[in-house]
Amino acid sequence: MKSIVFVVLLMFALSSCDIKGVETNSDDAEEVNYLENDTLSKVKETDTIKVSKVKVPEVASDTLKLENGITITYFKKGEGEKLKKGDMIKIDYRAKLENGKIYDGNHMVKKTSIPFLVGWNQQTPGWDIALKELRVGDDVDVFLPAKYARGEKGIKGIVPPNANNILSIRVLERFEPTVEVDDIQIWKYDELKSPGDSIGFKDEVYLNYWVSSESKPRYDNNYQRGETFKLVMGDGNIVPGLYKALHFGREGDRLMIKIPAKEAYGSEGLTDLVKPNEAIFYDIQIGKVIKTK
Repeated sequence: MKSIVFVVLLMFALSSCDIKGVETNSDDAEEVNYLENDTLSKVKETDTIKVSKVKVPEVASDTLKLENGITITYFKKGEGEKLKKGDMIKIDYRAKLENGKIYDGNHMVKKTSIPFLVGWNQQTPGWDIALKELRVGDDVDVFLPAKYARGEKGIKGIVPPNANNILSIRVLERFEPTVEVDDIQIWKYDELKSPGDSIGFKDEVYLNYWVSSESKPRYDNNYQRGETFKLVMGDGNIVPGLYKALHFGREGDRLMIKIPAKEAYGSEGLTDLVKPNEAIFYDIQIGKVIKTK
């Protein structure tokens, strides 16, 4: 099995092949990598973020205080089992400081919700701790002590060091895979208004991505490198699971892909990035697909 650690790049602007103009059904003017500092990196330190007020009920129905200092205040309670590691959910969220200033949220990328894989360190540790206490239908505020939020570093110009955070989260639904093949789970969460080209053998594909192992969040992230990753399907330069998954994508798609170890790096792992027998998880935006003539 051949594999690579992608040698790649930043944002959704393609260098050799422009993804920036891809039109999506959300009418976004630009693509943003959700749930990380890619959203925040677009805000200069001197900028003022203008956001709409978050409407929540005036009176909380219940409060759960955890021993680690995380506190969950319920405005509405859902039903069913608690969320667990590996659940893909759709959430509507706002992240704010104790003074009420909102600095992040799906509204900033003009989305009514975003997908989130529970237990995979997509955000700070407090997120996964809190979400594992929640159910579909819950509408909550989560108080995160600084060490479970942005910690000592904070986010320069946006979140001060050692600042407590408050998350307003609505858990909307469990998001079932769009496709499953050979235990590879594929979720499609954005696409062109008019379907782009499908991907086939020997096609040239340009994409942006980040990838995590279960133990190493975002160990490779081309958004930080400034150019788009190019591959030729069938050349053996990606793990088998990603090759299989991309066949279900089209030009302009946003995909989340969970790949079991047997379709990734197997019992060998990948240096100190992927442990033996670990699954990996991709968030991918497919830019241009150049069909084989």
